[in-house]
Parts: sequence; C-alpha cells; structure tokens
Amino acid sequence: MILDTISHLAEYAGLHPGIRAAAAFLEKCRLENPAPGTYEIEGRNVYALILDYEPKEKEMLSYESHDRYLDIQCMLLGSEYQWYAPRETLQETVPYNSEKDITRYGFSGQGTRLLLGEGSFAIYSPQDGHLPGVRMDGVAKCRRVVVKVKC
Repeated sequence: MILDTISHLAEYAGLHPGIRAAAAFLEKCRLENPAPGTYEIEGRNVYALILDYEPKEKEMLSYESHDRYLDIQCMLLGSEYQWYAPRETLQETVPYNSEKDITRYGFSGQGTRLLLGEGSFAIYSPQDGHLPGVRMDGVAKCRRVVVKVKC
C-alpha cells in the first residue's frame, strides 16, 4: 500500500509500467474534468473508473481485494477515509468473483484508517485489503478516479 499526492504518482512508474499511463490520464482528468464513467487507457490492461458519489458510513461498506489488478484510488474532489488491512487478516464474506476481480471482507474494526484528501492517491496491491468511500464529517460529495492496472 502506498499513500502520496497525485503530483508524485509518475515517480512510482518503476513499480509497474502501467503507472506512468495512469499518471498521464489523471493529469488529463485534473485539466479536463471528464464525465463519470469507464475509460480505457491501455485497453483492459490499464483503465479508469470516474466516480461521483456521497461517502458512506464504514458499517455500510466492506473491505475488498483484487487478484489481477492494482487499484490506484485518486481523490479529485472532496476527502474521505479509506481503511487498509493486509488481506490475510480479513474475514472473507463474499468469495472471489473472477469476472469482477473482487473478493469482499467484513469490517470488524481492524485495519488502519487513512485520509485520502483532495489531490492524493493510494495504491493497493493484490495482497492489500482496502475499504474506500468512508464518510468524513462535513464532506458531502466526492469525485474519485480508480485506475485499474493489470498485474
């Protein structure tokens, strides 16, 4: 798990070549403000989901992990909490769905709470459980880009 600001994302390109394409797409998003939806960057090897939403209480959400993709969670507008926990410490509630590349886990208070503020990002690898979209006091609307980078 990595937490940093979007302006530094390209510096992590040595971890995976798709991160450079993700950084270029995010810079474009910051300048052009595209509509919510799914955007192919490098086909299904690197693609993005732009989400406009209201964060929820953590009890309404669940941890998730992905086997085939890195998740780069980027906050363009607003702020939210995200929770991180090593995947092996979580209790599976919904088995792996290979079509959606997701396993779900219950939230029982374990993990580390992270602040994903406007202009920041978190990278989650397959071994990382993460719970995005958790409400902060005073934040009603968010815009987050999730870039999926095939491992």
